[in-house]
Amino acid sequence: MYKKLKLILAAVLIVIIVAATGTFLGCKKPEEVPAAEAVQDINETEEDLQDTEDAAAEDIEEEPTEILTVEVTDGLGTEISLEKPAEKVMVFAPSALEVIDALGAMDKVVGVDNWSVESGEPLAQGFEGFGDFQGLNIEKIVEANPDIIIALAGGSEEDYQRVMEFGVKVYTVEAASFERIYEEIVNMGAIIGLKDEATELKNKFQQQVDEIDSKVKNLGEDEKPKVFYEIFDDPLWSAGKDTFINDLIVKAGGANIVAIDDLAGYVEYSVEKLIENNPDIMIAGDGGMYVAKTEDFILADSRFSSIDAVINKKVYILPENSVVRPNHNTIKGLEMFARAIHPELFGEFEIIE
Repeated sequence: MYKKLKLILAAVLIVIIVAATGTFLGCKKPEEVPAAEAVQDINETEEDLQDTEDAAAEDIEEEPTEILTVEVTDGLGTEISLEKPAEKVMVFAPSALEVIDALGAMDKVVGVDNWSVESGEPLAQGFEGFGDFQGLNIEKIVEANPDIIIALAGGSEEDYQRVMEFGVKVYTVEAASFERIYEEIVNMGAIIGLKDEATELKNKFQQQVDEIDSKVKNLGEDEKPKVFYEIFDDPLWSAGKDTFINDLIVKAGGANIVAIDDLAGYVEYSVEKLIENNPDIMIAGDGGMYVAKTEDFILADSRFSSIDAVINKKVYILPENSVVRPNHNTIKGLEMFARAIHPELFGEFEIIE
């Protein structure tokens, strides 16, 4: 209807133009105007109107379609893809749960691991456990239908493969350095649709780390005290290269004697080697490593009586969570390491909860 009206108006316009043309060209009679010319003019006018419509349509910019697809790479190097940010998340990694809490997205969590529930983890209160390192409750997980499970490395690969067969994605958290923690924080935000907020959290954390690192990065090797981190006492276990604990020691301006021995990962370390390398400082956590809750436990160990750290009482036990849970809260662990290793730069050691 609209197009017909335009054609009628175009025809009327042509008649007027033809009449006016006749007036200006010596009042030529209408019958002297060839009919073919009139038809051609009408067709050309219609084409012009169509071209105008097409041009106008091209000028109208369509609203861009928002891309919701999530693409992240987990701590094991596996690429994870989600069609859109997850609305239902199961979290079996306490470090990741702390990040999600910091982003104000606990409403997206539909379950946690059994250990967190049984241990009375504050953030796990009110949640049901769906499995642990020994295995997952596949039936309960399928019934809950989460979009993704955020897991710790070392769990049951067979069980994770089974839940993936039901369409549940699995992201494995593994961070052996501060650089990887930065990536993990941003990935957690991307998974739940809060990447900008997670980037802001990461940037703040990274700035705090850089402030500490800036005070020790130019130290000479002879200015870096030798450090031993005790994970377990009998047999003696510690952390070597390619571990987050090693990165903590380095960032705080120390030299990890286990890494110096070119040992990687979490390893058994002989008392003989400990005595031989004679650390200036010994640090341990207060959590699951063993019964040590105070420095006296290590100071009183007769095996260590000849070690400088014990003789000079440079032994420190600190809250373990900020050491074994790599996330933004690790800044507390780093500051405690820095105070233990370089009190002249960062102040006397104190517990930071």
